[in-house]
Amino acid sequence: MFATETPDDVRVFCTRARRLDPGALVRLRPGGPGRAELWTLLPFTVLANLTVPGTAEADATVRADALVAWLDGGAEPGRADQQWRGALPTDRGEVLEELPAADCRRIGEAAAATLKEARGKGVGDRRLRDALLDQVVLHVEADGTRHEVPLRLMIGLLRMGFAGQDSATVRVRRSGSRLGLEGIAGAVWGPAPGLALR
Repeated sequence: MFATETPDDVRVFCTRARRLDPGALVRLRPGGPGRAELWTLLPFTVLANLTVPGTAEADATVRADALVAWLDGGAEPGRADQQWRGALPTDRGEVLEELPAADCRRIGEAAAATLKEARGKGVGDRRLRDALLDQVVLHVEADGTRHEVPLRLMIGLLRMGFAGQDSATVRVRRSGSRLGLEGIAGAVWGPAPGLALR
């Protein structure tokens, strides 16, 4: 079903996804010659993607915990294809802009400080979190069009550990109507406008 030369990278991907959602699903797909793609939907409507050296025989969805158990010598995970909701980006898209990973980290730290300060002021944590995640934290101009990068993409990039060291580069990408952030260790994508992933 799936084989990889870097199982530790897959374990880390699954572990981080499960910290955000204990029932996280992972979608395995062929990623070109000698490559396999892993996708997971984070609970704040962001797709996270990791590409590793290896093979995926087919497009299959499994539970993240079952995938880790299998890598550790357990039984092959059962398929959960019907539980996956939403479409994936059609390709990696084009690069609109590049920025230092340090800038992404500063944005994430500022958001965490804002959330901590606002707690206890009569606004529900979930409502406050959702409002913060929708905030636009970066504008990118390309081909005469202004693209807005919401905080949820930055948070997804950071929580999945994709940004890398402060000196690393993060790329803002566009695939069709979707925007994504690609770090040294993986990428995150927002939903297509007007479409819900769940």
